[in-house]
Amino acid sequence: MSETKITILKSSWSDNRGLGAVIFALLANLMERKNDEIFYLSLGNLFYSNTRNFWDKAFFQPFEESISIIQKKINSNKTNSKKIFLNNFNYEKLHKKGNFEEVKKLFKKFVKPKKDLDEFFFNNYHELFKKNKVASLHIRGNAMFSTAHAANQSDKISYKSYIKPLIKKILGKGFQKIILCTIDDSFREQIINDFSDKIIYMQQNLPKNRMHPSYDPLEEIIYESEQFKNQLILDPIIEAFVMSKAMYSYYMRSNVSYMSILYRGDFKYEFIDDHIDYSRYG
Repeated sequence: MSETKITILKSSWSDNRGLGAVIFALLANLMERKNDEIFYLSLGNLFYSNTRNFWDKAFFQPFEESISIIQKKINSNKTNSKKIFLNNFNYEKLHKKGNFEEVKKLFKKFVKPKKDLDEFFFNNYHELFKKNKVASLHIRGNAMFSTAHAANQSDKISYKSYIKPLIKKILGKGFQKIILCTIDDSFREQIINDFSDKIIYMQQNLPKNRMHPSYDPLEEIIYESEQFKNQLILDPIIEAFVMSKAMYSYYMRSNVSYMSILYRGDFKYEFIDDHIDYSRYG
């Protein structure tokens, strides 16, 4: 029997990508993992923690059942290491609704939050979903349409000409409630103002004054306290899980949406931003 090999997946404090990017990088590595290989995540990220490994704050290690073996090998330097972002995940399979059962299995088996998502959903949303026909809507907000993301195309997804008609269309299909997930305060306020009795807004740990329509709010929190940063870690995966429980989901090209697809048990979703050119920078 071959000896178990430990690979430490690392990121630096300055490689401050969001939680979803980290999770899909982990999945990309898991898809290429050798049978005798175990991963241990050692991830620095100043958006989420001031200490050396933010992953342990909110998630179990992928191979938690073998943690004693891992620690012994780490202490004796019998490990390999690599940067977690060297492997890229192919998101197109989620858009094409092809066969991605392998990815879903890896996601549910190895991405293990320390918060019980089923219990959270039951305590906070079960009755709402039981009594209503619910859709979910995700509108990404961090730096969208800035120089780094789909530059100069905000008019293609403006509230008045695109989002408001879309919500009317969703409600016209018979949905009684819409779970709204966004950190764009401009969209949030307009939507709640026009559809207050139909919208269930998923509350954020990110304070309201950090929600911007065109700037990345995470970039402003690197000097915050450990407690402040830690409470942001689980928000994306909680949002993804709750959205996945809806009868139908309206998603955007965002890791939160992609994680929600992996939690879903069906293909009842569509993307609302297919008309956006995300390759445009300027």
